[in-house]
Amino acid sequence: MLKAAGHRVRRRAGLPSGLTAREAEVPVRLGQGRPDPEIAAGLHVSRKTISSAGEYIYAKLGVKTRTEAALFAMRHGQTGTADEPGI
Repeated sequence: MLKAAGHRVRRRAGLPSGLTAREAEVPVRLGQGRPDPEIAAGLHVSRKTISSAGEYIYAKLGVKTRTEAALFAMRHGQTGTADEPGI
């Protein structure tokens, strides 16, 4: 609607590496130093889901370790607070 009325419309920047908002929550929480059980509880999924999703997310990020994923989140300014992830 704004564009049709002649206003400039700002697009929200996409998440890095094509991550979905839900996927981006995992490296954010890793960057906050949270352990897998806490990440799983916070996202309301099983620990096993975090483990398998982590592998998929690592592949999307082009990293191989938890530390690299956490660094990726930090480099991209995605390490907000627990209540407000930086995404």
